[in-house]
Amino acid sequence: MRSCISLLTFLLCLVPIVVEGDEDKLFDERNERYSSSTVGLLKLLKVEQQFADILIKYAGQLGEKSQLLLLFFSEVGFHLKRSSKEKEEYVSNPLNAFSLLRRTSEDLPKWYAYFEDVIKKDDLSVLDDLVKKVPNKVDLDSAIQGIQRIERIYDLQIDDMAEGLLHDKQYNARLSYRDLIAMGNMMYHQREYQTAAKWYRIACQRELEDLDRSLNEVLGNPSEYLHRQHIKALFISASTRLDPSKPAEEAFTTAEKAVAETSKEDVDNFMFNLNDPENDLIIKKQLYQTKRSPSNFEIGCRGLYRRKRNLVCRYNFTTTPFLRLAPLKFEEINLDPYIGMYHEVLYDSEIEELKGQSTNMVNGYADQRNGTEIRQTVARHAWWSDTSPVRERINQRIIDMTGFNFSKTEEIQIANYGVGTYFKPHFDYTADGFETPDVTALGDRIASIIFYASDVPQGGATVFPDVKVSILPRKGSSLYWFNLFDDGRPDERSKHSVCPVINGDRWTLTKWVHLFPQMFTMPCST
Repeated sequence: MRSCISLLTFLLCLVPIVVEGDEDKLFDERNERYSSSTVGLLKLLKVEQQFADILIKYAGQLGEKSQLLLLFFSEVGFHLKRSSKEKEEYVSNPLNAFSLLRRTSEDLPKWYAYFEDVIKKDDLSVLDDLVKKVPNKVDLDSAIQGIQRIERIYDLQIDDMAEGLLHDKQYNARLSYRDLIAMGNMMYHQREYQTAAKWYRIACQRELEDLDRSLNEVLGNPSEYLHRQHIKALFISASTRLDPSKPAEEAFTTAEKAVAETSKEDVDNFMFNLNDPENDLIIKKQLYQTKRSPSNFEIGCRGLYRRKRNLVCRYNFTTTPFLRLAPLKFEEINLDPYIGMYHEVLYDSEIEELKGQSTNMVNGYADQRNGTEIRQTVARHAWWSDTSPVRERINQRIIDMTGFNFSKTEEIQIANYGVGTYFKPHFDYTADGFETPDVTALGDRIASIIFYASDVPQGGATVFPDVKVSILPRKGSSLYWFNLFDDGRPDERSKHSVCPVINGDRWTLTKWVHLFPQMFTMPCST
């Protein structure tokens, strides 16, 4: 049995790695950010299906090339005749969603080039249009950040995620060899060398399992590049772990100098040693031995807050006269500050109508563009402003629930979440340089009301980190809370956030109530 040679001794014998590509056009905005919502992902799935339909139509004329195409679709689990429900379930899993984004972004253009010479001119023009619709680099990087966010916020192991195990639940989905490399590359570019090494390690193991190299003819063989990236990431992470005061850039430079003339044969020999089960076990322990302390927000997302006591559930029949005829189910969530939830107040027919507003959705961002980072997408959202009896009925229901005073024709915001999208801790009132809309005319936002228009099997909670309250989405229920004290001062305890969805399709309907119209409805306390 081979002995485990010192990690640094091995790693200092290796070749320099040139990172593929650059960050040009990193902030090229586009109207379509598929990764920001399941609505966008369903559009992308349709693009892939249209692309596949055209290629399969020519399968009889493609000879051996058609076998490669069928092999590719079998490996990605492609089914042309999915039902609408199956499509939604497919893209609601972040592993499937990320694979879809990566393969349409990176692989479909290669298949286009591979078949270009045998496809008729009219179909070629259709493929031209479809290739223009594939996700751009910003979209793909956003999805990668979403996967990373799920891993970190929920404290998941990358080894488990790669095999479809998400928060103790096993799914019939796994990341492909090339998916894993893409994840590792992004972490490497972000200088997250230890995380990159975890993704590269799994990719190298998956490569050993993959006996069919046929697809390399079309998609390219990333093997040598992967090996060099993996070794480089291991060296830098090991160096900074052994000497925390040593900057990662210094370790990077040292590796560049030490391996400048190393051959492919030396790299292959080193990988042979890394793949030894005993050595691999030691490396895995080293990569996972350090853990950071979770924030209050992350603890809430994991469902680890202590349960509140002395809370009650009841029927509310006093807010408005109508409730004497049709009382509403009400649950206390927190007493100070007061947070409550109504149940069974949004109906399936109303949910279907609000989802019909999704055609005009745009990307919502958590931050401003600063030139150095990708803007984090929160979700895809739209303002429901069209005249609609359903919207007026929902507004009237909010009045019945809360006793607030506003017009039944006011707009409501619809939102749908995507791959690892979330809303970091924030306030709904004017704060931190954010001024609420209509604050001059209507005053600040005294309260917020969120309707959950879907169940979410895993993740997607609304969290109040300062008061340690976490609420999981429940279809048909409505959460509401106050952002201001009775005298109009901001209540900082109302800080809240949205956890990323682990698996599921998160739809919400949000209404903000302004202060001035409530002047006589909610007078100041003595």
